[in-house]
Amino acid sequence: MKNKRFLVLLTITAALSGLATGCFGGDDPAEQVIVDETPTPEPTQEPTPEPTIAPDVQDTTYTSSDGAVTIKLPDATWANKSDAEDMISFESPEQGKILVLHGAGEEDMSSAMIPNTQDLAAALEQASDLEQGTDFEIQNYNSTNVNGVGVYSYTVKYLNTEKSGGYAYAVKKVYANESEYYSITGSVVNDASLTGIQTAVDSFQIIGASSTLAVADTTADGTADGTQTTDGTASGDSATGTDGQASSTTGNSGGFTQEQLTDTNQTRTIYRNSDGHPLVITPDGSGNWVDSQGNTYRFANNEDVYDQNDVDYYWHGEGADVYYMPVE
Repeated sequence: MKNKRFLVLLTITAALSGLATGCFGGDDPAEQVIVDETPTPEPTQEPTPEPTIAPDVQDTTYTSSDGAVTIKLPDATWANKSDAEDMISFESPEQGKILVLHGAGEEDMSSAMIPNTQDLAAALEQASDLEQGTDFEIQNYNSTNVNGVGVYSYTVKYLNTEKSGGYAYAVKKVYANESEYYSITGSVVNDASLTGIQTAVDSFQIIGASSTLAVADTTADGTADGTQTTDGTASGDSATGTDGQASSTTGNSGGFTQEQLTDTNQTRTIYRNSDGHPLVITPDGSGNWVDSQGNTYRFANNEDVYDQNDVDYYWHGEGADVYYMPVE
């Protein structure tokens, strides 16, 4: 009986031992299962392509916020920096700047310096402590009248770029009459940018219906109507009086056309301060004002005039028509 009970316990022990062996793994590798989880790779994201700017093929025409003016900038690298009624500005880091100034009304016009002669254009540069011939020179000065609007254009070449703030040129154009003006200045960093900025300045157009300058044809070639000889006198036969002025006996016009008589870009009547003696002067094509005797005159501003001997005269803003006006 004891033996039988011992055998039963032995059998149970053996069974438990085998069960334990099955739980903790045997020596046979085939009975072992190893699970190795491989993570799913994240997909590689393609970089977002950046658009390529083609500065020379984009439309770069800029219209001011008030719709008064337009200008075609050299290329798409130019950015608008300000847009107000009296000032619009643009900048390109590699090329330069363009500044548009606007004035209208008695107050603005009283403080405006309009470069209606080459001497005045030079004087405006000299006001910035620059010396003509040493620090700068005026190139391609042109003065004309388009539908009653004075158009003045020229280029300043800076010979001393340290004094000019690093600029090599300034391209300037001014539209002006008695009550309003627009001044466009392109400051040029280097020779390579000069042509593009010149083209931009010439592309400026006044389109606002409220502007008194909108009648100006901005495609004008800068040639004033009327014929003048190389010495600045009007063509046509005329007698000369004792004071060097053309005699009024020639059709009461001194040989000038009607347009030349009233166009102050072509003729001006000035008065000697000492005795009020009137004198007619004309531009000689080189930026100088001369009388019929070849004497030269320079404008210190829009009123004060000095001849080659520093005799002072006064200009009232009149053309030659007042000189040849019939005496009643």
